[in-house]
Amino acid sequence: MSNNSTILVIDDAKDTLMLLEFDLIQAGYKVIAANGGAQALEILNKQAVDLVLLDLHMPNVSGTEVLTHITRTEFSPPVIMLSSSADENDVVKMLDIGAEDYVTKPYIAKVLLARIRNALRLKEKTQKLESLLRTDSLTHVNNRVGYEELANKAISHAKRNKHQTAVAMLDIDHFKKVNDTYGHEAGDRVLVEFADLLTSCFRDYDVVGRIGGEEFAVCMPNISITHAFDACERFRKSLSELVITLDDKSNTEITITVSIGLTVSKESEFSLDDLMRDSDKLMYQAKSAGRNRTITESNSPSSEKAGVTKSTKEHQKMEYRQLNNDVEVKYPGIDIDIGINNVLGDESLFEEILVMFYQDHGQDKAKIAQAISDNDILTLKSLTHTLKGVSCSIGAMELFNHTKALDLATNEQNNQEFEYLYKPVALALDKVLTGLEAKLSSKL
Repeated sequence: MSNNSTILVIDDAKDTLMLLEFDLIQAGYKVIAANGGAQALEILNKQAVDLVLLDLHMPNVSGTEVLTHITRTEFSPPVIMLSSSADENDVVKMLDIGAEDYVTKPYIAKVLLARIRNALRLKEKTQKLESLLRTDSLTHVNNRVGYEELANKAISHAKRNKHQTAVAMLDIDHFKKVNDTYGHEAGDRVLVEFADLLTSCFRDYDVVGRIGGEEFAVCMPNISITHAFDACERFRKSLSELVITLDDKSNTEITITVSIGLTVSKESEFSLDDLMRDSDKLMYQAKSAGRNRTITESNSPSSEKAGVTKSTKEHQKMEYRQLNNDVEVKYPGIDIDIGINNVLGDESLFEEILVMFYQDHGQDKAKIAQAISDNDILTLKSLTHTLKGVSCSIGAMELFNHTKALDLATNEQNNQEFEYLYKPVALALDKVLTGLEAKLSSKL
């Protein structure tokens, strides 16, 4: 770890700066030295570092000002404060602002180095955890949380630069038949191959994500509708030519196709939700028009142009429900197959369990937030552990995964991670509860 880590050392005392450089270089770290807060801020604006050693009391730009600046940046490195003052008020203030640790001068080299190692280990662990929270565990592309976060950043940048942004929604055709015919292991293989090809066919800075099940999305910043359409078509045609060989006795070969809905921003003010909603509608038009095609607003078979009758519309609505297998439409955030299988196929019993879940866990979001605010580890542990188990039993797997991460952090008492891990739990729980409230209102 040390040989790959760069440490920025900030101190206005030349002798301390030289001593720190010597000790850190001896330990194998790469060192950048700054003789004051102003120089440090210039360095931080130009170069990423893995850790900062920061003197508290400096003239002009103080250590407090530098620390505040660092903690407000998006990817802030851990900061260890150095000071000759052992005043507990200083210690508390720096830790409250966001310092990782506080070491008094004159420092003991082996103690300081041990604290640096601990801070870097925690940073590495946090980065891995953040990656897991944003990455789909099967396909290794962004999950919905990661996709929306990166896509929203891309859209913000596009707005500032007055660029167009395109969003494509993609759904694998007849994916349920793959699972039913060849099994879920084959379905997983198809999803992985699909995601690999999808990533390779689009630009490095396009944002690719698995939104759920067999549905994927691509956010393409700074692109015209023509070029976005060409990119989607290249992928669609490449996919239709892809042969996926299963690892079974007969080396079964599978080919798949995809239906794509594509839209592009037209005004200066637009949101990711708007683009995803519009492209999702177009994607279902692609399904209804025969699948294995890319539909945009310009080539959309509108009701007037296509002469769609009432019976045709009803057929499309029925097909829409079938495509979604009545799962996400009926119970958002819940895999109904998992839930019903857990009660041996008894759908009425499963519905009763969902009612109980709503009644028993409808206030968990507020309770967990309060436990985190109060630093009440025992209550937090009880809430997350129970919610984790129950969410798995009803098939709320997104909620289960996020609650599991928070539960693990609670076990290890990683207080600094609680707030971050709580947010996706709250979003997933809201999704489940809102869906239940809409569909089971008469029984709640």
